[in-house]
Amino acid sequence: MATITFGGLATGINTAAIIDGLVAVERRPITLLQNQQARLSNKIKLYQELSGKLAGLKTAATTLSTAASFFVKAAQSSQKDILLASASSSAEAANHNITVSALARSSTLASAPFSDTDTTAVGTGSLAITVGTTTTNIPVDATNNTLDGLLAAINDSDADVTASIVTVNAGASPSYRLVISGKNTGLINAVSIDETGLSGGTAPGFGVTQAASDATLSVDGISIARAANRISDVIAGVTLDLKSTSATVVQVTVGDDTEAIKKQLDDFVKAYNAVASFIAEKTKYDSASQTSGPLIGDATLASLKRSLQSVITTPVAGSLSILSEIGIATQKDGTLAVNGAKLDAAIASDLAGIGNLFTAAAGGLAAAIIQFTDNATRLGDGILSGRVEGAQGQISKIGERIAREEDRVSRIAEDLTRKFTALELLVSQINNQGNFLAQQLAGLNSQLNK
Repeated sequence: MATITFGGLATGINTAAIIDGLVAVERRPITLLQNQQARLSNKIKLYQELSGKLAGLKTAATTLSTAASFFVKAAQSSQKDILLASASSSAEAANHNITVSALARSSTLASAPFSDTDTTAVGTGSLAITVGTTTTNIPVDATNNTLDGLLAAINDSDADVTASIVTVNAGASPSYRLVISGKNTGLINAVSIDETGLSGGTAPGFGVTQAASDATLSVDGISIARAANRISDVIAGVTLDLKSTSATVVQVTVGDDTEAIKKQLDDFVKAYNAVASFIAEKTKYDSASQTSGPLIGDATLASLKRSLQSVITTPVAGSLSILSEIGIATQKDGTLAVNGAKLDAAIASDLAGIGNLFTAAAGGLAAAIIQFTDNATRLGDGILSGRVEGAQGQISKIGERIAREEDRVSRIAEDLTRKFTALELLVSQINNQGNFLAQQLAGLNSQLNK
């Protein structure tokens, strides 16, 4: 039940302001707890932001962690209008001479000309379409025995073909043909159509307009035939995309893609610097402005910083053992800087050594970085995830304390309101009694004067 207040009508005192002031004093512990919650929430946000940067570092390190992903290969074609070439990391550095004699083609069959697509009946029964060694029977009845009906039935079937209608003439005497095209190239995917299962009406009269054929080429003097124009099983690790035929010999050169490798290293350095800069920024003290980073003195970040520096400076067994030997050096602020000329020289002289520096099974830098980031961010037992869970637990407990304090302050406010209301009532009663006595005395004086 709400307490009725009189707001100083009897006393002339602003009791509401007094109560508000007293309650504000009682609320100070709540404000302090709320500020503590805000600081913990900000810590959680910063921990999560750092976790994101560590995830980026792990991604960059993963790209460098295996020979298959580190040693990017490139294949160059001397005649890109004839063929294109690409290479995976398993390709061997070499030069290949290739001549393309024929491209692989798919089968195309076309019906006899029809004067319409939706009226002339082609008979009923079954149309058999064979692709390679697989035959699909297309049922034909009164609902689909036109060119339009056959087109829909064929495209809705499981046959590995596509049907379309070509308008041969569009004038007063129109002419249409139903075209069936194989979805895949090569002799192994040749298409044939058996329409002897249809009876009545006008037979479709399918005929071959383009026969299926294999691609034929010569690779280093060896004759090759394949069912597709994209060929990846002739030169190990190399994919050839045939574009046209020519008597011209195309030279395909396979080698290390040093620019791609340098980009991977550059991405790694940027990801590392994002982590190092974040830790430095959030834990620094600026003597000029006398301001501190929000995580200054944070033991977790200090530990992560030391561990990361240890990982990046620990030697790896091999011809190249530390990053500075390839032109990647640690700066005073903890970030890495790349000496481009030194890195280019290292790539030119000992690319295998650089690869070992990152990909070595025992102590390789990439694997060490991946383990470091996992230890920091892994759910359940990761360092940062543990701190986030701990901070969330503290926020929850503080919330419970705030709820109890809010209840206490509410009771105090109610008690103060009740007491001041009682005071107003008492003063009002005294005032009423005073007025009554004054009236009585005034009456008595009047009688005495008479």
